[in-house]
Order: sequence, then C-alpha cells, then structure tokens
Amino acid sequence: MDVFEENQQVLMRTNDRLIGIKSVALETEEIGTAIVQELGEQRHTLSGARDRLDNIENSRQSSHRYISAINRHVFQDKLLLILIIIVESCSLIGLIYLKFIK
Repeated sequence: MDVFEENQQVLMRTNDRLIGIKSVALETEEIGTAIVQELGEQRHTLSGARDRLDNIENSRQSSHRYISAINRHVFQDKLLLILIIIVESCSLIGLIYLKFIK
C-alpha cells in the first residue's frame, strides 16, 4: 500500500502543479489579450499620426510652391523696377543734356 499512497501523492502534487500551470496560462492569456488590444489602439493612433504627417507634408509642399512663385514674382518685380529706374535715369540725363547743353 505504501507504493500506492506514494503514487497517489505524486499524482496529487502533479495535479496541483497542473492547476497552477493552468492558472498561469490563463493569466498569461489575459495579459496577451490586453497587450494585443493595446497594440491595436496604438496602431490606430500611429495610423492617425501618419495621416496627419502626410497632410502636413502635402501642405508644406504646397506652401513651398507658393513661396517659390512669390519669390519669382518678387525677383521679376525688382528687375522691372531696376529697368524703369534705368530708363527714367537715361531719360532725365537726356532731358538735361538737351535742355542745358544744346
């Protein structure tokens, strides 16, 4: 009977360990499920952030095009202004020459 009792105790300890392992497995599964849910939320958040960054990049590129166009117009206006100043200066010099030298 001694062997029978010993085997029964071994089975009881094994059963207790299995119950402990099962509870650890259930706890691990709960933690895993919580992590998966949190990762899903983080993915959603990151996806939204990526979309906002794409919108910002598109806006930046559009702004860059507008600023480049404005800079071109400013440069063209400066050239036109310089040309007008040169023409007016030449006209003034011509008038002075015609008025006082001739």
